[in-house]
Amino acid sequence: METVNKGLEQGFFEEIVNKNFSSPFIELMGYKMLEIGKGEVAIEFNPGKEMLNALGIVHGGSTAALCDTAMGFAVRSLGKIPTTVEMKINYLLPINLNERVIARGRVIKEGENICVAECEIIKDNKIAVKSIGTYFNLKK
Repeated sequence: METVNKGLEQGFFEEIVNKNFSSPFIELMGYKMLEIGKGEVAIEFNPGKEMLNALGIVHGGSTAALCDTAMGFAVRSLGKIPTTVEMKINYLLPINLNERVIARGRVIKEGENICVAECEIIKDNKIAVKSIGTYFNLKK
């Protein structure tokens, strides 16, 4: 599945998808970037058994990492080099083994040094996880 470019300059789009999104962590988690545009991103996650907690549902740390990734790449799409300052997360519905979910990250406030973003993880057209995060721009 190809990542959809929703309006980024082609060279910048390719840098994000082919260089930034190809980290060992993203490969480990199995994330797939579906689309990216200015200040927004959609990432697919289909958790395997290694992501389960003792209750047999997806561990909150896995979904927190997905939210952080989606929000961070939403900030990255604005040409910034983001690092997480803080993050809050609400777990609204459990996510189960092999249950395909989509994380939708978007920037809600862009500043020169600080950006605020939010993420919703959607399963079966319902919000399973909601987060908000603050990101510092390392690019000088």
